[in-house]
Amino acid sequence: MSSNRIKVGCAEKIIDVPLFAELAGYGPFLGRRNLGVRDPIYCRALSFSDGHRRNLIVVSDVMASNDRECRAMRHCLTESYGLEPAGILFVATHTHSAPLTGPSDIGYGEVCPEFVENWRKTVSAVVGEALANEEEVRAFAGRAPIRKTLGQNRADPEHGHTDPAIRWVKFIRGDGTVKVLLHNHAMHGVVFGRQRLVSADWMGDANRKIKARGLAEIPFFLYGCSGNINVIWTHPKPEERDKNLDWISESYVDDLENDLVRGNEITLGPLEAVLETVGFPTEPVIAAELRGTAAKLLAKLPSEHGILLQYIHDRMIEMAVMAEHGHDLRAVHDLQVLRMGDLAVYAIPGEPFLALGETVMKEAPFVFPLAVSVANGDAGYFPTPEMFERYPDPFCCDDFGAFGFYEVWFGPGLLRPKFKPEIVDFITRKLLSLSEKIKKTEEK
Repeated sequence: MSSNRIKVGCAEKIIDVPLFAELAGYGPFLGRRNLGVRDPIYCRALSFSDGHRRNLIVVSDVMASNDRECRAMRHCLTESYGLEPAGILFVATHTHSAPLTGPSDIGYGEVCPEFVENWRKTVSAVVGEALANEEEVRAFAGRAPIRKTLGQNRADPEHGHTDPAIRWVKFIRGDGTVKVLLHNHAMHGVVFGRQRLVSADWMGDANRKIKARGLAEIPFFLYGCSGNINVIWTHPKPEERDKNLDWISESYVDDLENDLVRGNEITLGPLEAVLETVGFPTEPVIAAELRGTAAKLLAKLPSEHGILLQYIHDRMIEMAVMAEHGHDLRAVHDLQVLRMGDLAVYAIPGEPFLALGETVMKEAPFVFPLAVSVANGDAGYFPTPEMFERYPDPFCCDDFGAFGFYEVWFGPGLLRPKFKPEIVDFITRKLLSLSEKIKKTEEK
């Protein structure tokens, strides 16, 4: 198959993390100030060029991308390298052991300005290197079955399924060497818990093993739709987390390597991209209702979930004050589709559940579609309609930390209204409609 003379470039650089920069994730106001680097976090850039336009994917080993920072960096890269804004995608790997690149849930990690500046400079440098080493390649793609289950469905442990495969694409030079190995899977990066050392988690360890085995010069992980998928805790004690990490990444890379000889060649041209800023459907924000709900939450104290109750109470009061002052509380985020011939990448902000990604990949009109999340911004969780039905109000569950309930009702952490139950269908339809725009552009 011809790649339509598409050239691919790729580069990677370590992102420096200042000492005492706060690491993000796991709960509010934990103060996880960095004490050192267990393993480095990277920024990687993958570019596709047909000589006229480019698509660019920038992946950073951080917990979440930030809407404002992604838009600002997109502008900077457009100015610096003459790129089309719609063709620039930012993705986080969702490790919970790295600082933030911009504000996220209140208290889940303070933004370190020095780290953000390091990230900006690293992005610009790594993109420049990727563009400079573009060369013609052939592309092969496949789906490696997960032979030993690595994850668990945290919202429905008994019946919920996990991602059954690793979707992969390898880009091969004329001499047969693998320039880049792109791999996509849906599972949280939460092996290390609340430790205070920088780490790219299991995804970084998988990338290291890919390099060590000589499977590619640069491995490139795209985080799937993993809002409800955690790792399996075979070694739950803090001192055993390295064992947990090793078996997950070892099994993952074994399955990936086993399938790399079975892929089919795919085309990489033409290049198309669509980026659209969309208002997501949310419930109305009524200050009096928020204040009433917040008061009822405090009435449940004392409780073993007192910290979470107090946290949501405080955020609801803040949202009520914002509403009373006329603040715009709409949820407005970017949706994006990059198309490289047979390969298409669907980018979703925040943390959609696995089912959303599976539906998009099943219905996409391209040969090899991938769904990625925590892309181009943070929007919280996108629970399925079943979760909304199971948890219809904040007082239907005594466990305020229960997965499923947590994803439906913790929007106030982002000072965001509650999503409407049709949020998953809305995002799915929007993404697929972007596909149609690409198809119409191609027909012209």
